[in-house]
Amino acid sequence: MQKSNGVTQFPTDPLPDHEARLSDRARLSALADAGVMETPPEEIFDRAARLATTFLGVPIGLASFVDAERQFFKAQCGLPSDVAADRETPLSHSFCQYVVAHDRTLAVSDARAHPLLTSNMAISDLGVIAYLGVPIHAPTGEPIGSFCAIDTAPRDWTDKDVEILSDLAAMLETELHLRRERDAMQTLAREMNHRVKNLFSVVGGMIALTSRTVDTPADMARVLQGRLAALDLAHSMVSPSLADGRTDAQSLALEDLITRIVQPHLSNGSAQLGLDLPDLHLSGRAITDIALVLHELATNAAKYGALSCPDGIVTITGQIDGDHVGLNWSEEGGPDIAAAPTETGFGSRLIDVTVARQMNGSLNSDWRRSGVAHRLTLPLSVFEAPEP
Repeated sequence: MQKSNGVTQFPTDPLPDHEARLSDRARLSALADAGVMETPPEEIFDRAARLATTFLGVPIGLASFVDAERQFFKAQCGLPSDVAADRETPLSHSFCQYVVAHDRTLAVSDARAHPLLTSNMAISDLGVIAYLGVPIHAPTGEPIGSFCAIDTAPRDWTDKDVEILSDLAAMLETELHLRRERDAMQTLAREMNHRVKNLFSVVGGMIALTSRTVDTPADMARVLQGRLAALDLAHSMVSPSLADGRTDAQSLALEDLITRIVQPHLSNGSAQLGLDLPDLHLSGRAITDIALVLHELATNAAKYGALSCPDGIVTITGQIDGDHVGLNWSEEGGPDIAAAPTETGFGSRLIDVTVARQMNGSLNSDWRRSGVAHRLTLPLSVFEAPEP
């Protein structure tokens, strides 16, 4: 965390892109992921606010998180009762917005004489005169809030004051980081449980389909061994590293990736899969992310859709459209679809998170009676240019 005191260096005018910084999509996404807005008080945040008032000898301490329109007090100590009850103010009453937009410490001895703050309504309505605020960063580094100390009379802040407040803010950043790691581990546990259940279902389907297409037990064993080996390869491509989350940096053609993922689910050979794709490659995390999405789509097709029938067909096509790539997954020859699913399972939520948050893309589905059609749109930047 930055610990520069900024007492004399903080600009006296807002940055020209002040509002744009507050509305920055990555910053607001990090704020939402932190899960602090519109949440009840919690002792760890309240304790930090109380310690700030005690150590610095001020009447008010706050942990304030700022979106594009308001500041929300996750913790407060010493605010007037009506403001404390509301737990938020518009930005017209916020000094914290400048800490967040500039991503640095703001120390103000007397806001009434400060060019940046003299018209701020926190002075007249809340009695804020002296203010010291340091940034609170999300685990990904974006400034999302301010941890601040407030006095109702003029005060000259010291470097020691800044150091104390920065140390307390760092404790809150550590808490946010630990919560993110906890949530990631819980998601991983649910994901792995979901995949294990799917594997049992897929293997059962493989056995049933294979038994109807072979003549002898020896043929069945040979076919099953090949399909299970392919399934193991596909599954390994969507299994995250439990050690450090890193993925193999090898480059892989999109068509090869799709073939490896879908092949284990084909009961009637390559006749069930049609491909017409641009020459695109992936590496690193992009392989894992796209493989995960394809794995879920293929598993669903094998359990409920076209690949649950020997005559079912999945056709996957792709186009480059400006700075985006569109992938179309179309199923035919499976069971009739009466209506779109009314409930969203973990697999669907996993796809949504992977596509929207990790790849900044979108997935739209058309549940036609003859078979589902999925449209996956991804930034072209996810892919690599093919090797010459």
